[in-house]
Amino acid sequence: MRLAGWLVHASGGLCERLAALETRVADEHIAGIEVRSPVFIAGLARSGSTILLEALASLQTFASLRYCDYPVVWFPWWWNQLRERLPLPTVPPQQRAHRDRIAVTPESPEAFDEVFWMHFFAGRHDPGLDQRLGAATSNPRFEAFYPQQIRKLLAARGRSRYLSKGNYNLARLPYLLSLFPGARFVVPVREPVAHVASLIKQHRLFCELSQASSSVAAHLARTGHFEFGPQRRVECLGDLAEAAATAADFSGGDDVSGYARQWSSSYGSLLEQLHGSPPLASATLLLRYEQLCAEPQASLQQIAEHCLLDDQAAQSLISDWAGQLATPTYYQAAFDAPQRQRIMAICGPTARDLGYPATPG
Repeated sequence: MRLAGWLVHASGGLCERLAALETRVADEHIAGIEVRSPVFIAGLARSGSTILLEALASLQTFASLRYCDYPVVWFPWWWNQLRERLPLPTVPPQQRAHRDRIAVTPESPEAFDEVFWMHFFAGRHDPGLDQRLGAATSNPRFEAFYPQQIRKLLAARGRSRYLSKGNYNLARLPYLLSLFPGARFVVPVREPVAHVASLIKQHRLFCELSQASSSVAAHLARTGHFEFGPQRRVECLGDLAEAAATAADFSGGDDVSGYARQWSSSYGSLLEQLHGSPPLASATLLLRYEQLCAEPQASLQQIAEHCLLDDQAAQSLISDWAGQLATPTYYQAAFDAPQRQRIMAICGPTARDLGYPATPG
């Protein structure tokens, strides 16, 4: 699988051309399909985005990319036609590599859209580049390609709406809204001290996994995961000096300050965008992770309403998932008082705007 992933990554231009051929082949099957109110989950890694993806993807409403779709994510129509004809074994759920209680199978949803973003927007993960994409962004090739990919996946799966999780889409919401005016965005946020602790835990874990096998970091980079591990890169949200300071923290071994800066710049940039665009603010639900865990039924109802789910889908979402959501107890934020104060000195103003106390808890 990793060899196939390398081959696909190395031949993006050919994949783009073959995807266009697939679109022509599938034309009669996708002719009447509209990309209606797609849902995009976007937020920093470790904010609760994966469990939200799992919950929404469990509904018969949505189609999303799955683990089994990689590396042939470019060809959803052909791949799904083939898989329907294969005698596939039943694979029991296994805890994913993150060791965070989430069990997955090949049929579980996963974030693979970043493969497309990296191909059509070269250098998107360069920390010296403003990685935001605004409403005025223009990329005709991508804008012709992406809706067609979604339509093919909807046709192949027999679903009516598209669901995607992409951490880096946090910097692209205005552009996505310009492409899909009916889109709905769900952005989970998390209290900064706990969030930084979770990011550091994952960074150490994936560095250890990569030491055992160098292919781990290479696979993460090919699929567009630069949040933690040896392939980690800073995400620049317009402030080049702040991105450089974050990179200096990371390179100097100060992961606490580095991740705190990333938290503050990412969510601070988002709030600035929401304040400047009422349509974007209306399309975006900011959901605190702590609220999701403490009040799952009310939070899931809020998600259902924001995502325009019908009554049956909303009831299924709540009944199936309210009992599965809980605050993590398998690790604690092992920071001393000065570290907590340092995190909140960096994150305090943005945390306050998101409804969190601006002082360490």
